[in-house]
Amino acid sequence: MMKEEQILFPTMQSGGSVGIAHPIAQMRREHEEEVEHLRTIEHVTHGLSLPPGACGSWTALYTGLRKFTDDLVMHMHLENAVLFPRFETQSRAAG
Repeated sequence: MMKEEQILFPTMQSGGSVGIAHPIAQMRREHEEEVEHLRTIEHVTHGLSLPPGACGSWTALYTGLRKFTDDLVMHMHLENAVLFPRFETQSRAAG
């Protein structure tokens, strides 16, 4: 996210489309890596299913982890499906 905040988003805000294809491609690759991490979390937690007799701390952990994963998936979807295509189109038109 730091790369987005420091490089990608400022370029987008400035209206720049030249040279933006590479940072967008890098972000897409990183999103794919994060999807693999989320799949691993889903696997090792058995779909974030609480074990029998889970205490309040365990429940809070899984609840927070579910919120985090849902938020991250939504974040990546919005960037991949809405934001990035707008700038990729502009980049192709400028190139």
